[in-house]
Amino acid sequence: MSNATNAAPPIILIIAGFDPSCGAGVAADLKTVAAHNCYGVAAVTALTVQSTLGVKTVYLPPSANLRAQIEALAEDVQIAAVKIGMLGNRANAHAVAEMLDQFKWPNVVLDPVIHSTSGTELTDPSGAKYIRDELMKRTHLITPNVAEAGHLLGMEIPDLAAMEVAARALVERGANAALVKGGHMEKAVDVLFDGTELLALGGEKVRSESTHGSGCTLSSAIASQLALGKPLREAVLLAKVYVTKAIEHGYPIGKGSGPLNHFFRTQAEPAHRGVHADELHTTHAPAESSNR
Repeated sequence: MSNATNAAPPIILIIAGFDPSCGAGVAADLKTVAAHNCYGVAAVTALTVQSTLGVKTVYLPPSANLRAQIEALAEDVQIAAVKIGMLGNRANAHAVAEMLDQFKWPNVVLDPVIHSTSGTELTDPSGAKYIRDELMKRTHLITPNVAEAGHLLGMEIPDLAAMEVAARALVERGANAALVKGGHMEKAVDVLFDGTELLALGGEKVRSESTHGSGCTLSSAIASQLALGKPLREAVLLAKVYVTKAIEHGYPIGKGSGPLNHFFRTQAEPAHRGVHADELHTTHAPAESSNR
């Protein structure tokens, strides 16, 4: 028997709520991280009662518990990236900000979950304000959808031009970079602004009911790609392709919105002999650059 120790893959710290249907939140994040050949550890911010039909109730443990979870992990493993999802309230958001200040982790991706798709409040107004005024300054990328960006900025975002304004505004307010997601709009276009270059990232809009947790999955995929050494633009593009394919291969598990198929690659038909198949690198969402 060999005594050699296998090298660990990049470790991603997930800070998010738990969804019992495992389509969103911590469970979706960990599946995404594993699908990218990284290893996920998690600190749970909230326990929800929900299914594919929507969120019924939310329980927020004391912020001291969240802080203790994160500290225990930080003392034990080397973190290559952090994905932050649902925080619930200001106390949790403040605890996370203190941890980011203390440990100075790289590749911090913030997905500012404020409301569920069904409309349930997942972060209270004080928490949302702290995310906007303080927490996002400590992150490398913020990934709000159109509704979340509008809520954080107090503006309507009806079209691509407004998405571009919002992405710039988030960076002006302190974010290092911003990805405003337009997946729920008529055309599936996201806007990425890194403080210098503005990119409109087009993608195929998949007509599917298996979209539960798509935002969680995207941000976790980006964090994983960053941990693997990809630059921001490439990490976002690869993550978008991954999410599109995971939605395409999704399936219903209940009576409502089904989950993505996070492990679709392991279920794909093998390529014909002599053919190299790599969906991540052969299918790229088109990008349009603008410095305006």
